[in-house]
Amino acid sequence: MLLRPLTFHSPRTTIEAAKLQATLGEARILAGGTFLLNSLKLMKRKGSKTPSHVISLRKIEELKGVAIKEDKLIIRAMTIINDLFDSPLLKDNTAILRTVCKNISTNPIRNMATVGGNLTCRYTWTEMGCVMVALEANMHFIDQDGKEEIVQAEDFFKNAAKSDKILSHVSIPIDKSATTVYRRVKKSANVDIPLLAVCIQTHLQNKKFTRTRVTVNNATAFAQRDRKLEDYLNTQSSHVKLGTDALDHLDTEIYDKRSDDYKKHMFRISIKNAIQEIVEKTK
Repeated sequence: MLLRPLTFHSPRTTIEAAKLQATLGEARILAGGTFLLNSLKLMKRKGSKTPSHVISLRKIEELKGVAIKEDKLIIRAMTIINDLFDSPLLKDNTAILRTVCKNISTNPIRNMATVGGNLTCRYTWTEMGCVMVALEANMHFIDQDGKEEIVQAEDFFKNAAKSDKILSHVSIPIDKSATTVYRRVKKSANVDIPLLAVCIQTHLQNKKFTRTRVTVNNATAFAQRDRKLEDYLNTQSSHVKLGTDALDHLDTEIYDKRSDDYKKHMFRISIKNAIQEIVEKTK
């Protein structure tokens, strides 16, 4: 057998899933399955202890789909990556999610993987966290009593992406005035996972950067903001050398952590090109 014996649970409501998670003890959540199933197989091969219970969210219809509510884009946790990519609701600042979706692995994976699974799997290199922090997203969790907890994406990843509740959806403020860019470098030609990613959202007023958020995924820690670079950009107006000049104002601890010279170099190129893309949009 590829997996050790386990009990498979298939609840039909979010509250039912949250109750199972709270009471079963050794249980893992199954979303799309692209992370968990491979992880369970690997744990068995290594002789590690595996969970006794798996809780599948696949039959919970209330966790699927994309919608607009009160000027926010709502992405429910069990929304398939390709379904998000195809959604006509991705506009303004949220249109950048289409680029992120396209970068995720291969088409067969994108037809299985879910937004919630990508955000809560606790792998540091996954794609969605970086852009969610830049877009000022909130993550909505449901406990066994049906109570909702709202956590900013930035705070969720500061807490190492931990939660004992069920992610129901993500809400993103729709911002028509924002300019948002995304850069990603994959690990190698044969391994299609990100080596690094950068997402910048800013608001240009008379060509001046304001309310800038620079979010970085160095793939060795969870998505985080470069506040030093944000502070610098928020004092600047758009000009042709801004991308180059900004490289003297990075929080180097973020980029140097477990990075070789190639990775540091690619970070600098990615940040420079992202800023230059914003500059080009002001012309």
